[in-house]
Amino acid sequence: MNIKVTTNKVFEDLLKEGYRNYVFQGSSRAGKTYNIVLWMVINILNEQNKVYSIVRKTLPALKGSVLRDLKEILIKLELYDPEKWHSVDGYVEIGSNIIEFFSLDSEEKVRGRKRDICFVNEATEISYDEYIQLSLRTSERMILDFNPSLWKSWLYDLEKEPDTFYTITTYKDNPFLSQNVIDEIEKLKDKDQNLWRVFGLGQKGVPTRVVFNHQQIYDQLPEGAKLLAYSCDFGFSDPNTLVGVYKRNDELYVKEFLYLRNTTVDDFIYKIKELGINLTDDFICDSANPQYITQMSRAGINAKAVAKETILAGIDQIKRHKIYLHKDSVNLQEEFNSYVWKQDKNGNNLDEAEDKNNHLIDPLRYVITMKLLRSSKVYVY
Repeated sequence: MNIKVTTNKVFEDLLKEGYRNYVFQGSSRAGKTYNIVLWMVINILNEQNKVYSIVRKTLPALKGSVLRDLKEILIKLELYDPEKWHSVDGYVEIGSNIIEFFSLDSEEKVRGRKRDICFVNEATEISYDEYIQLSLRTSERMILDFNPSLWKSWLYDLEKEPDTFYTITTYKDNPFLSQNVIDEIEKLKDKDQNLWRVFGLGQKGVPTRVVFNHQQIYDQLPEGAKLLAYSCDFGFSDPNTLVGVYKRNDELYVKEFLYLRNTTVDDFIYKIKELGINLTDDFICDSANPQYITQMSRAGINAKAVAKETILAGIDQIKRHKIYLHKDSVNLQEEFNSYVWKQDKNGNNLDEAEDKNNHLIDPLRYVITMKLLRSSKVYVY
């Protein structure tokens, strides 16, 4: 079957023979996933009775990324037949072959299947043991792609294996990107050097223990900066806190309004009203204390509970913006300077921040979650 396709470097690398593992480390928008799936579809057209697997750690992530690429490719190549796309059972028929897709959310899925070729999308999400179990049940080749956001990973050790083809690709290897996308990626140079290394250059991040290192100080809000929301975190021995978050383009301006220890929620509400700010603006609050949110609402404050995302997702979004902290927000500045990654017993950074020095950083995350990530999911108590 003769089909004309437009490909990039990743597809061409997969045409190389003689390797067991094909590992694609790379930046954002390098075209890794799309071209791997495209190669799988083209390759399986010349096969008989083969099983190819597409794997990711979780099913929602699988559906939201690589399966979209698979369906788009089949449609473009006029190979898509809805009667042969079995979404419930997790496979698509292509001639006498199948491409199956599944997540690794159970031991049975990891250990119970055999296949000819296995593609693990975003392989940093899976463990080394899961990789070994998949590999043991794969007869021909393993294909893995990932962004090198982890500072230490079993994936980097694969480069030393003689039967592994290991390459680094970047967005510059993808000739099909629009200039707008390229500009967005290259903005990371001025926002966060670590993010630029990972998502721009496709290189491993530098294991700096301090989470944030790109914040700047501002005196007055610039023209065009608009309030996204106010945000609260609750405590007693820990402080009750209030910040305001403002946005202009890709810039976030954060101001600390209250940082009160040993304060009841009634006192906290009184102090908020003393500020003279507009109480009908959104006040996004820590959802762990719904009774406090109810009290604020009854006091005339437009309080809403955050629908929490993971802490790492919030950290990532903070890093993707230029961050400006008000010059008088001394506690906020101190938190940004002292918020650090957890470490293992050998002093290596883990992908989890320490749960302290975050009483003002957490409210900033709440605003990002509700206003920039999940604006349609606001829950009112």
